[in-house]
Amino acid sequence: MTCITRILVPTDFSANSEEALASAKMLAGRFGASLHLLHAVDEPFTAIAFASEMTSTLPLSLRDEMIHDAEQRITQRLPADQKAWFRGSTEIVCGRPIPAILDAERRLGADLIVIGTHGHTGLAHALLGSVADRVVRTAAAPVLTMRHGLAAGLSRILVPTDFSDTADDALDEAFLFADRFNAVLHLLHVVDDPFVTEGLPAARYADDAPEFRLAILRDAQRRLAHRAQAGPAGVPPVQIQVDVRFGHGAKAIAEYAAEQAIDLIVMGTHGRTGMAHLLLGSVAERLLRTAPCPVLTVRHPRVRHRARELAYDVAHIPA
Repeated sequence: MTCITRILVPTDFSANSEEALASAKMLAGRFGASLHLLHAVDEPFTAIAFASEMTSTLPLSLRDEMIHDAEQRITQRLPADQKAWFRGSTEIVCGRPIPAILDAERRLGADLIVIGTHGHTGLAHALLGSVADRVVRTAAAPVLTMRHGLAAGLSRILVPTDFSDTADDALDEAFLFADRFNAVLHLLHVVDDPFVTEGLPAARYADDAPEFRLAILRDAQRRLAHRAQAGPAGVPPVQIQVDVRFGHGAKAIAEYAAEQAIDLIVMGTHGRTGMAHLLLGSVAERLLRTAPCPVLTVRHPRVRHRARELAYDVAHIPA
């Protein structure tokens, strides 16, 4: 686990981006991190690898006007006094947003990306996708996505776990946030059960469960208890609650988050792309569109080094 020292905030100047920037400023102050604001002037038929005045699809006058407008708007969002306070920077680039974000992440060595999401669901998501979704799948750094701002008094953090190495990395990141905000950690395991339509608490389910399901429950409770006791080195102990639910992945997690008034969900993502993503999807990405609070996704270090190689290709994969 590493501390957060550089925060990257991509913005399209939408209301969601404004919420993300306000939350990023709060986090930068809490962690003592520098803050870097990025806007991509999107030229939809020109990949960033080839963007130049010669290959641009926009007339130079219109392109210059768009850049000038973006510079004014980005300066308003991080004026000189705040830029000095946060040791920050603002940057305007021409090209597609996703490669621009990944390139900025690499150049800055960002420890965290904070980005707003419009939360498209169903057909709208299938047709339009989401910049936030694709950044979650490909960025090396943890990505904090939000439709609404992060609570300044962050007090309850939920960590859903499937006991994988990636989930354990997410738990380490959650310990860091819990320590800085003096928050309670809720550690949750969802047992996927096709016969349960809602997220059902283990205590209500156990009496009627067949023997093999009881064994699954006991094993999950044991593994949760082990992780609750084994916090990362150098981080003081935090208050932890553990729970097992029976139900369906993202739906059960979102229901638990609403029931417990969770302020932030922190979870691992395997970062599938292309056909694997189309076939398998991702619990983390479904949560981006359904969770009642911001979601922080964390990728396993073994996967992160591959992410930087996808800055160009990701612009062309299906949403």
